[in-house]
Order: sequence, then C-alpha cells, then structure tokens
Amino acid sequence: MSHRRSPQRLDRPTGRRTPRKRVLIVCEGQVTEVEYFEGIRDHFRSLPVEIRACKVIGLGRDPGSLVAYAIRERDKKDKEARGQRDANLAYDEVWCVVDVDDHSTLDQAMSTARKGQVHLAVSHPCFELWILYHFETCTAACDSDQISRKLKKHIKGYDKHLGRDFPFADHELARERAQRADPDHCEANRKGRNPSTNAWLIVEAIRQAGRNR
Repeated sequence: MSHRRSPQRLDRPTGRRTPRKRVLIVCEGQVTEVEYFEGIRDHFRSLPVEIRACKVIGLGRDPGSLVAYAIRERDKKDKEARGQRDANLAYDEVWCVVDVDDHSTLDQAMSTARKGQVHLAVSHPCFELWILYHFETCTAACDSDQISRKLKKHIKGYDKHLGRDFPFADHELARERAQRADPDHCEANRKGRNPSTNAWLIVEAIRQAGRNR
C-alpha cells in the first residue's frame, strides 16, 4: 500500500516537535466505528506504542460524501502545514470506513479515493462484521440484521455501542478470521465478497503510527 508523503515534500523540522505520523479516519457510522477505532487507538497506547495523533470522525453519510470530506480535510491540513512550514500538521494517511450495504455511490467513491490518495476500508455487508470477528468466525453470506443478532449474543444489550469490556486485544484473531473468510480482500479501495472486511488495514495503520514517530 502506498503512503502519502508530506505536502510538497516539506521536511519535518528538527528542534521544534518530535516527528510523528498522523492518521485521519473518517467513518460512515457515528457510533460503532468511532468507538472501535478510538478504543483500538487507546489499546495500543497501553502497549509499548505511542500514538499521538489519530483523529476519528463519524459523519453518517454515504461513501462519496465521506471521500469528498476526507480529501477536503486532508488538503486543508496540507495547506496549513505549508503555511507554517511544519509537516507535523499534515496527515500521513487518510482512511474512510464504509459499508457495501445498498450504497449506489460506492464504486464511484472507490475510484475517487484512488485518485485522491485516500484509503477506503470496505466491509461487506457492514462494519459490524469486523466487530463480530473479535468473537467468532463468519464465512457464510449474511446481512446486517443477521450480524446484529449475532453480536447481541456477545455484547450484552448491544445497540451499536461496544461497551467497556470489548476485547480490543483480540484484533489479531479478528484479522485471521477476516482473512479466512476472504483471503483476497487485503487491499484498500476494493470491495470483497459477502462476507468480507479489510478493516484490519486501519488497525495496522494505527499501530504503525505508533512505531513511526
């Protein structure tokens, strides 16, 4: 996966602030996705990993609108970084979290994301599949309602909120289950079969943000 360089190859200045990798995550959902990525960010902070800049935003919009917002936000920070000659202000990676569901704009959004150097993590049928993989395997085609019912067996009173005891530490097991369900769904800006998710790519991006500082 290619990563963005700082705007116009602007060097990260020495003697001002410790260089750090910055990641922006823009989510379609306003609850589950935001809680998950904020939680996984905090989980890595509890390990020997430092993540100082990982911004998570939930918009509740369609994929095309998410990508457009992400590009605007990225470009705004690039401009700010150039103006202040401080590449620490720019985002090194920008991710959008989207579902397949019935979105008619998904294919166009993926095309726009590729051109705009934005990464899409696509879940089929929905992001909650990635949440489910922290608890159990799912390899048969399913819909969002079926996944929600399965999650209620693992998360008491599940209503999009993950709860305080969510097993963030099981993200590697979830990745194994996701790759078992669709081994080919391992790149950003691609739509996998049902069921599939490459949300683990964002988890890895967050972890790498802590290592590359």
